[in-house]
Amino acid sequence: MKLSVFIILLCMMLSGCAEKKEKLPTATYMGGNNTITEICKELSSAGASHVDTFQEWVTDFADSAGKNAKLKDSWSNPEKMNTDTGKCMDGWEKTHDYSDTDCRMTAFLLLDGLLHAESTEADYNGTYLMFDTEAIDNADRYKIIKQKINMFTTLYGEKHVTDEKHPETTFSDSWKQYGFQIDSDRISLLSIAIYDPDSDVIFVGHTGLLIKYSDYYLFVEKIAFEQPYQATKVHNMDELLNILSLRPEYFGEEGEAGPFVYNNGEYVGTLTNNNN
Repeated sequence: MKLSVFIILLCMMLSGCAEKKEKLPTATYMGGNNTITEICKELSSAGASHVDTFQEWVTDFADSAGKNAKLKDSWSNPEKMNTDTGKCMDGWEKTHDYSDTDCRMTAFLLLDGLLHAESTEADYNGTYLMFDTEAIDNADRYKIIKQKINMFTTLYGEKHVTDEKHPETTFSDSWKQYGFQIDSDRISLLSIAIYDPDSDVIFVGHTGLLIKYSDYYLFVEKIAFEQPYQATKVHNMDELLNILSLRPEYFGEEGEAGPFVYNNGEYVGTLTNNNN
Protein backbone atom coordinates (compact mmCIF):
# COMPACT_ATOMS: atom_id res chain seq x y z
CA MET A 1 0.00 0.00 0.00
CA LYS A 2 2.88 2.35 0.84
CA LEU A 3 4.38 1.61 -2.56
CA SER A 4 1.08 2.44 -4.25
CA VAL A 5 0.83 5.76 -2.41
CA PHE A 6 4.41 6.58 -3.38
CA ILE A 7 3.72 5.83 -7.04
CA ILE A 8 0.58 7.99 -7.00
CA LEU A 9 2.46 10.91 -5.43
CA LEU A 10 5.29 10.52 -7.94
CA CYS A 11 2.83 10.59 -10.83
CA MET A 12 1.21 13.72 -9.42
CA MET A 13 4.60 15.43 -9.15
CA LEU A 14 5.54 14.49 -12.70
CA SER A 15 2.15 15.63 -13.92
CA GLY A 16 2.66 18.96 -12.17
CA CYS A 17 6.00 19.43 -13.90
CA ALA A 18 4.46 18.59 -17.25
CA GLU A 19 1.67 21.08 -16.67
CA LYS A 20 4.21 23.77 -15.86
CA LYS A 21 6.07 23.13 -19.11
CA GLU A 22 2.85 23.18 -21.11
CA LYS A 23 2.18 26.74 -19.97
CA LEU A 24 5.05 27.97 -22.11
CA PRO A 25 5.35 30.14 -24.09
CA THR A 26 4.29 32.95 -21.79
CA ALA A 27 5.11 36.64 -21.63
CA THR A 28 4.61 39.79 -19.57
CA TYR A 29 4.81 43.52 -20.21
CA MET A 30 6.01 43.94 -16.61
CA GLY A 31 3.18 46.30 -15.80
CA GLY A 32 3.66 46.19 -12.04
CA ASN A 33 5.86 45.35 -9.09
CA ASN A 34 5.31 41.58 -9.07
CA THR A 35 6.54 40.84 -12.58
CA ILE A 36 9.21 43.57 -12.48
CA THR A 37 10.68 42.09 -9.28
CA GLU A 38 10.52 38.56 -10.69
CA ILE A 39 12.38 39.45 -13.90
CA CYS A 40 14.97 41.56 -12.11
CA LYS A 41 15.76 38.64 -9.81
CA GLU A 42 16.21 36.45 -12.90
CA LEU A 43 18.55 39.02 -14.46
CA SER A 44 20.59 39.38 -11.27
CA SER A 45 20.99 35.63 -10.80
CA ALA A 46 22.14 35.27 -14.42
CA GLY A 47 24.80 37.97 -13.93
CA ALA A 48 23.34 40.90 -15.89
CA SER A 49 24.70 44.38 -15.17
CA HIS A 50 22.97 47.45 -13.74
CA VAL A 51 19.81 45.55 -12.87
CA ASP A 52 18.99 48.25 -10.30
CA THR A 53 19.02 50.88 -13.05
CA PHE A 54 16.99 48.61 -15.33
CA GLN A 55 14.45 48.17 -12.54
CA GLU A 56 14.16 51.96 -12.19
CA TRP A 57 13.56 52.30 -15.93
CA VAL A 58 10.90 49.56 -16.06
CA THR A 59 9.15 50.83 -12.94
CA ASP A 60 9.13 54.37 -14.30
CA PHE A 61 7.58 53.14 -17.55
CA ALA A 62 5.00 51.00 -15.73
CA ASP A 63 3.98 53.92 -13.49
CA SER A 64 3.58 56.37 -16.37
CA ALA A 65 3.14 54.97 -19.89
CA GLY A 66 2.13 51.53 -18.63
CA LYS A 67 -0.46 52.87 -16.24
CA ASN A 68 -1.99 55.01 -18.97
CA ALA A 69 -2.13 52.01 -21.32
CA LYS A 70 -3.31 49.70 -18.52
CA LEU A 71 -0.46 47.22 -18.88
CA LYS A 72 -1.03 44.12 -16.72
CA ASP A 73 1.21 42.89 -13.93
CA SER A 74 0.80 39.28 -15.04
CA TRP A 75 1.83 36.63 -17.59
CA SER A 76 -0.13 35.98 -20.78
CA ASN A 77 -0.02 34.16 -24.11
CA PRO A 78 2.53 36.17 -26.16
CA GLU A 79 0.65 35.50 -29.40
CA LYS A 80 -2.41 37.31 -28.04
CA MET A 81 -0.71 40.24 -26.32
CA ASN A 82 -1.11 43.75 -27.63
CA THR A 83 -1.06 47.26 -26.28
CA ASP A 84 -2.14 50.74 -27.29
CA THR A 85 1.16 52.39 -28.25
CA GLY A 86 -0.57 55.76 -28.54
CA LYS A 87 -1.62 55.58 -24.89
CA CYS A 88 1.90 54.49 -23.94
CA MET A 89 3.30 57.53 -25.72
CA ASP A 90 0.77 59.90 -24.13
CA GLY A 91 1.41 58.46 -20.67
CA TRP A 92 5.17 58.83 -21.06
CA GLU A 93 5.07 62.38 -22.38
CA LYS A 94 2.76 63.56 -19.58
CA THR A 95 5.52 63.05 -17.01
CA HIS A 96 8.78 63.20 -19.01
CA ASP A 97 10.54 65.84 -21.07
CA TYR A 98 13.19 63.44 -22.42
CA SER A 99 13.15 60.37 -24.63
CA ASP A 100 12.27 56.92 -23.41
CA THR A 101 14.76 54.11 -24.04
CA ASP A 102 14.61 51.45 -26.75
CA CYS A 103 15.72 47.85 -27.30
CA ARG A 104 19.35 48.61 -28.16
CA MET A 105 19.90 50.93 -25.21
CA THR A 106 18.28 48.51 -22.76
CA ALA A 107 20.30 45.50 -23.89
CA PHE A 108 23.53 47.53 -23.86
CA LEU A 109 22.88 48.65 -20.28
CA LEU A 110 22.36 45.07 -19.08
CA LEU A 111 25.50 43.88 -20.89
CA ASP A 112 27.81 46.62 -19.59
CA GLY A 113 30.98 44.96 -18.35
CA LEU A 114 30.04 41.65 -19.98
CA LEU A 115 30.25 42.86 -23.56
CA HIS A 116 33.74 43.56 -24.90
CA ALA A 117 35.22 44.56 -28.25
CA GLU A 118 38.81 44.43 -29.45
CA SER A 119 38.26 47.62 -31.45
CA THR A 120 35.50 50.08 -32.34
CA GLU A 121 34.73 52.64 -35.02
CA ALA A 122 36.10 56.05 -34.07
CA ASP A 123 33.05 57.99 -35.26
CA TYR A 124 29.51 57.21 -36.28
CA ASN A 125 28.33 59.06 -39.38
CA GLY A 126 25.24 57.00 -40.12
CA THR A 127 21.57 57.82 -39.74
CA TYR A 128 19.92 54.63 -38.51
CA LEU A 129 20.86 55.27 -34.87
CA MET A 130 20.08 59.00 -34.83
CA PHE A 131 17.20 58.66 -32.34
CA ASP A 132 19.32 56.46 -30.07
CA THR A 133 22.29 58.81 -30.07
CA GLU A 134 20.07 61.86 -29.60
CA ALA A 135 18.45 60.30 -26.54
CA ILE A 136 21.81 59.23 -25.12
CA ASP A 137 23.35 62.67 -25.67
CA ASN A 138 20.47 64.63 -24.17
CA ALA A 139 19.52 62.70 -21.02
CA ASP A 140 21.76 62.15 -18.02
CA ARG A 141 19.77 59.00 -17.40
CA TYR A 142 21.74 57.27 -20.15
CA LYS A 143 25.23 58.27 -19.02
CA ILE A 144 26.32 54.64 -18.59
CA ILE A 145 25.72 54.07 -22.30
CA LYS A 146 27.25 57.40 -23.30
CA GLN A 147 30.55 56.40 -21.70
CA LYS A 148 30.85 53.62 -24.31
CA ILE A 149 29.07 55.27 -27.21
CA ASN A 150 31.63 54.11 -29.80
CA MET A 151 31.07 50.50 -28.82
CA PHE A 152 27.31 51.08 -28.96
CA THR A 153 27.34 52.53 -32.47
CA THR A 154 29.86 49.96 -33.74
CA LEU A 155 27.69 47.11 -32.48
CA TYR A 156 24.34 48.39 -33.71
CA GLY A 157 25.07 50.81 -36.54
CA GLU A 158 24.47 50.05 -40.21
CA LYS A 159 27.04 48.03 -42.14
CA HIS A 160 27.38 47.91 -45.92
CA VAL A 161 26.69 44.54 -47.50
CA THR A 162 29.77 43.11 -49.19
CA ASP A 163 28.28 39.83 -50.44
CA GLU A 164 24.93 40.50 -52.12
CA LYS A 165 24.26 36.77 -52.48
CA HIS A 166 24.69 36.29 -48.74
CA PRO A 167 23.70 39.53 -46.96
CA GLU A 168 23.15 37.54 -43.77
CA THR A 169 26.93 37.25 -43.31
CA THR A 170 27.33 41.03 -42.93
CA PHE A 171 26.47 41.26 -39.23
CA SER A 172 28.44 38.12 -38.36
CA ASP A 173 31.49 39.46 -40.21
CA SER A 174 31.21 42.77 -38.32
CA TRP A 175 31.00 40.95 -34.99
CA LYS A 176 34.21 39.09 -35.84
CA GLN A 177 35.93 42.14 -37.31
CA TYR A 178 35.63 44.13 -34.10
CA GLY A 179 36.15 41.17 -31.80
CA PHE A 180 32.88 41.33 -29.91
CA GLN A 181 32.37 38.82 -27.15
CA ILE A 182 30.16 38.39 -24.09
CA ASP A 183 31.67 36.99 -20.91
CA SER A 184 28.80 34.78 -19.81
CA ASP A 185 27.82 31.17 -20.27
CA ARG A 186 24.14 31.96 -19.73
CA ILE A 187 23.48 35.40 -21.22
CA SER A 188 23.66 36.14 -24.92
CA LEU A 189 22.59 38.98 -27.21
CA LEU A 190 19.82 38.12 -29.65
CA SER A 191 19.74 40.58 -32.58
CA ILE A 192 17.43 41.01 -35.54
CA ALA A 193 19.21 42.65 -38.46
CA ILE A 194 17.12 44.40 -41.09
CA TYR A 195 18.29 44.62 -44.71
CA ASP A 196 17.71 47.94 -46.46
CA PRO A 197 17.97 47.25 -50.20
CA ASP A 198 17.83 50.95 -51.11
CA SER A 199 21.02 51.71 -49.17
CA ASP A 200 22.40 48.15 -49.38
CA VAL A 201 23.07 48.05 -45.64
CA ILE A 202 22.25 45.84 -42.66
CA PHE A 203 21.31 47.41 -39.32
CA VAL A 204 20.12 46.07 -35.96
CA GLY A 205 16.40 46.74 -35.96
CA HIS A 206 15.75 44.91 -32.71
CA THR A 207 17.69 43.23 -29.93
CA GLY A 208 17.35 41.80 -26.44
CA LEU A 209 18.93 39.59 -23.79
CA LEU A 210 18.52 35.83 -24.01
CA ILE A 211 19.06 33.85 -20.80
CA LYS A 212 19.46 30.09 -21.03
CA TYR A 213 18.07 27.68 -18.46
CA SER A 214 18.18 23.88 -18.42
CA ASP A 215 14.71 23.51 -19.91
CA TYR A 216 13.66 26.96 -21.21
CA TYR A 217 14.82 30.38 -22.37
CA LEU A 218 13.99 33.84 -21.01
CA PHE A 219 14.08 36.73 -23.49
CA VAL A 220 14.12 40.26 -22.01
CA GLU A 221 13.57 43.22 -24.30
CA LYS A 222 12.27 46.76 -24.68
CA ILE A 223 10.05 46.54 -27.73
CA ALA A 224 10.73 50.10 -28.97
CA PHE A 225 10.78 53.75 -27.93
CA GLU A 226 7.66 54.46 -25.85
CA GLN A 227 6.55 50.84 -26.18
CA PRO A 228 6.57 48.30 -23.34
CA TYR A 229 9.33 46.23 -21.87
CA GLN A 230 8.63 42.54 -22.33
CA ALA A 231 9.89 39.29 -20.86
CA THR A 232 9.10 36.05 -22.68
CA LYS A 233 9.65 32.45 -21.61
CA VAL A 234 9.84 29.78 -24.30
CA HIS A 235 10.81 26.13 -24.57
CA ASN A 236 13.35 26.70 -27.36
CA MET A 237 14.72 29.15 -29.89
CA ASP A 238 12.32 28.10 -32.64
CA GLU A 239 9.40 29.02 -30.42
CA LEU A 240 10.89 32.44 -29.72
CA LEU A 241 11.58 33.15 -33.39
CA ASN A 242 8.01 32.21 -34.23
CA ILE A 243 6.74 34.76 -31.69
CA LEU A 244 9.05 37.49 -33.01
CA SER A 245 7.83 36.69 -36.52
CA LEU A 246 4.38 37.93 -35.53
CA ARG A 247 5.66 41.53 -35.47
CA PRO A 248 5.13 43.05 -38.93
CA GLU A 249 7.53 45.95 -38.33
CA TYR A 250 10.55 43.70 -38.91
CA PHE A 251 9.58 42.85 -42.49
CA GLY A 252 10.12 44.80 -45.69
CA GLU A 253 8.53 44.30 -49.07
CA GLU A 254 7.70 40.79 -50.21
CA GLY A 255 10.75 39.10 -51.66
CA GLU A 256 13.29 41.24 -49.79
CA ALA A 257 16.02 39.45 -47.86
CA GLY A 258 15.80 39.04 -44.10
CA PRO A 259 15.17 39.85 -41.37
CA PHE A 260 18.16 37.89 -40.10
CA VAL A 261 18.55 36.65 -36.52
CA TYR A 262 21.85 36.34 -34.66
CA ASN A 263 22.86 35.01 -31.28
CA ASN A 264 26.10 36.67 -30.15
CA GLY A 265 26.85 37.52 -33.76
CA GLU A 266 26.26 33.98 -35.03
CA TYR A 267 23.58 33.67 -37.69
CA VAL A 268 20.81 31.38 -36.43
CA GLY A 269 18.06 31.89 -39.01
CA THR A 270 15.74 34.18 -40.91
CA LEU A 271 12.33 35.21 -39.63
CA THR A 272 9.35 34.01 -41.62
CA ASN A 273 6.49 36.46 -42.06
CA ASN A 274 3.55 34.98 -40.16
CA ASN A 275 1.31 38.01 -40.60
CA ASN A 276 -0.32 36.99 -43.88
